[in-house]
Amino acid sequence: MTKRRGTRRATKRRSPVWAKIFVGFGSILMVVSAATVGYANIMLNQVNNSVTNENLLGNDAEPGDDIVGPLNFLMIGADLRPTDNREHALADTIMILHINESLTAANIISIPRDLRVTIQDCGTLYTSPCETKINDAYPAGGPSVKGSVQNLAKTVTDVTGVEFDGAAIVNFEGFIDVVKTLGSVELCVPFEMTVAHPKGKVFPKGCADYGYKDALSLVRERYAYVPENPEVPADWGYYDYGRQHMQQHFIKQLLKEANDQGYISDPTKVGSLIQEIGDQLVLDLGGHTPVDFAFALRGIQPSKLVNIRVPSEPAEIDDVSYVVIQPGEQQAKSQALFKAIRSDQLDTWVAANPDWINGED
Repeated sequence: MTKRRGTRRATKRRSPVWAKIFVGFGSILMVVSAATVGYANIMLNQVNNSVTNENLLGNDAEPGDDIVGPLNFLMIGADLRPTDNREHALADTIMILHINESLTAANIISIPRDLRVTIQDCGTLYTSPCETKINDAYPAGGPSVKGSVQNLAKTVTDVTGVEFDGAAIVNFEGFIDVVKTLGSVELCVPFEMTVAHPKGKVFPKGCADYGYKDALSLVRERYAYVPENPEVPADWGYYDYGRQHMQQHFIKQLLKEANDQGYISDPTKVGSLIQEIGDQLVLDLGGHTPVDFAFALRGIQPSKLVNIRVPSEPAEIDDVSYVVIQPGEQQAKSQALFKAIRSDQLDTWVAANPDWINGED
């Protein structure tokens, strides 16, 4: 693989969290489902007008009257601020949101951003095709957001065989804004943690209320999760795996705080939360509106969401840190996972593979 050297390595990397994606997408669904019973006329237009809805995937199919499952969404965390150099933006969070045929249950499959894959269109980053980290597929499709999303979607489909019915992008700054709105969120730190941003800051083990800056530091941290640290839980002992656990904890705590403060049931507060979240979202819902999906998916409980990790492990290749799917049992489990997504049989796979499920906090 021939690398094009330049500013790419010097670009400041931000770490949008998978939690934000579900905050943005899932909170709208949950909030609307809870609020529309009594306040439908207040909420419907506000929800639709608060979210940017674009044809990110370039699909030509016209939506029917009904939303029919199963559904698969590509969910991406990326900084959408207009001052960014889009060509070098990174997709630091990549997930598949799978919704079952009856539209009553959802699972999130986290794709490690460092997963080593073959990208067919490497843009100006490398000579095509290239073998590199999967998150490189996003900037390789730039500079347009649509091009970035479509190149990443094709790469994920090449790896998993999963075709996408829609997509969602969440702005990194959305996380900060939501926590600002709530004032603070309680987070439980599993061990004394020294974070990279701000460099050297230490957070004590245990639960405490954190403002948006400290919460941001904890949720974006990845380098503290190393297997050499005996305080790190066994299945947290790699950068992205540990961060996934903290992000899962964060979303639950954020939704709990929103509920405790009345943002779910009070129409005057629901509106402000939707506005905060909606400003940070770009959705491709296959031509449907957010309200269409809010009603269709109102039976899904965020607390029942199952979070799945792709069977894989870290590896050093040519002095570069990757995540790889090893041949043999690991590859068989991964292929079975991808098949379960495509065939809407994830419940069976989850029951047979508890080691790859992010459990309750």
